[in-house]
Amino acid sequence: MDKFEEIGRRLDEELTRLHKYMAEEVAPNTQKHTARFLREVSEKIAEAAKKLEARVAAREQSSQEPKP
Repeated sequence: MDKFEEIGRRLDEELTRLHKYMAEEVAPNTQKHTARFLREVSEKIAEAAKKLEARVAAREQSSQEPKP
């Protein structure tokens, strides 16, 4: 029975280490990368919106011009 208790203790220790590693190393790096990614995507979406607005403005302007 001592073996099972030792295995249980070691598993608890390893799980604690894993949890600490995830919280201190993985999560912050993931958040940094996610924030950078979201900024890049946001810039691309803003560019796409400007292009769409320019197309709409050009279409509206051409429809308002008098036809010969």
